[in-house]
Amino acid sequence: MVTQHPRRNVNLADRFSLAEKILMRIGFYGVLIIGACGIYLESITLGLIYTAFVIFGLSVLLSYCLCAHCPYPYKYSDCLFAPARLVKKSYKFRSGPMSVLDKIGFIVMIVGVVVIPQYWLLKNYAILAIFWVFCLPTYAGLVFYECRRCRHFGCPFNLVREELKKEPGRGN
Repeated sequence: MVTQHPRRNVNLADRFSLAEKILMRIGFYGVLIIGACGIYLESITLGLIYTAFVIFGLSVLLSYCLCAHCPYPYKYSDCLFAPARLVKKSYKFRSGPMSVLDKIGFIVMIVGVVVIPQYWLLKNYAILAIFWVFCLPTYAGLVFYECRRCRHFGCPFNLVREELKKEPGRGN
């Protein structure tokens, strides 16, 4: 009997399936929308501020800081979060490694969209529950599945083993 270590059978993804893209986009954008709704119910002004953060976060902190470095939209014409054409039209490919500011900007976006609405969501348990129904599977799927097979080796959440990164033909 041959025993195989499950992490050794990881294949780096060249493309994402339609199901992966649909689930990731519904989950991620669901988190953004439900977080905004939870804040709007308490304060329209603060809801507008959160919406401005989300728009800035999507267009700069996510798209420029992370996506412009990611090989998927540019080399594989694929993306989990947005249509690859939209990413390519928004920013030119930045082939160099992510700077510290890029990494911080991306982390601020990913963490901020979850943490910021919590104060207002705690005032409405139904919306809080819906928020976490979207958030937990989306972030867990991202970290425990997608990040383990991602070719964006410069991403701070990339969990691909070092020996896979160094194999011929595996580079981003």
